[in-house]
Amino acid sequence: MIEVLGRATIDTGESNVCQIEIRDKDGNAYDAPFQEDDFVKLEFTNTTDNKKLAFEGNYFLTIFTENSVIKVAPKTFPSEADASDLFNFSADCKLTLLQLKIPASIAVSPELQSLEPSAEIELFKLTFDENVNGQTITPYYYHAGTNEIKTSIVFNKNTYVALPVKITGFNKTTRGTLPRPKFEIANTNSAISALLTLYNPIHAELLRIKTCKKFLDAVNFTSGTNTNADPTAIFEADDIWYVDRVVNEDPSSVVFELTGKITMTNLRLPKRKYRESKIKV
Repeated sequence: MIEVLGRATIDTGESNVCQIEIRDKDGNAYDAPFQEDDFVKLEFTNTTDNKKLAFEGNYFLTIFTENSVIKVAPKTFPSEADASDLFNFSADCKLTLLQLKIPASIAVSPELQSLEPSAEIELFKLTFDENVNGQTITPYYYHAGTNEIKTSIVFNKNTYVALPVKITGFNKTTRGTLPRPKFEIANTNSAISALLTLYNPIHAELLRIKTCKKFLDAVNFTSGTNTNADPTAIFEADDIWYVDRVVNEDPSSVVFELTGKITMTNLRLPKRKYRESKIKV
């Protein structure tokens, strides 16, 4: 899990009750290594004052910017924070990213707890946008053939082609940085190389969708029916990554290094609160 130090300012005059500026070991501010709605534990590291301890706890985060510096703010606070004498102070703190996964759909929860869960399916949607990559083209839909599924998969009416795809590094680390996954895709007949010749792949969007076999469209089943089909039954909403660089390109495969939105190279977010839109598969 990620642990970072920061400086929390709790002020009744702020629109967000608590603003936390992330700092490195030398006390210099830098962009927060978190994403919208990350679940973190907030602790104060240099005080035992009961007023300050009243704010400690587990929170979902809001991401916002101020003077071009990305900061974080817990979405809610405990009832004790309603008392005015608890406000107006600053203190060093520590934020720990908790490994809590909340399914984006209640339909997924029983599968995570089942002794015999339905086969897990992992799908990928690669999107090129005109404003970012030079031209908008039809998205590419892939799946890696996990669980020995070698044919195309239809989910939410989109067909995901089986193609040798290898993914690594999606798990968060303990080094205080966001993961930078590798997405390796087969370069059959130099198809991906041709794509890179036509379009700039940097900052292209990769949507990762994890679901279960039982929720796939009815067309995937020999009977032609599936009462459990549910395009909203996914493990995690907004599991979105962006191509940061091309690590390797050869006749057999192309490897992309991915990053989260807030760490993309040369990206400057507008000076306003940022919230990712709802997932569109």
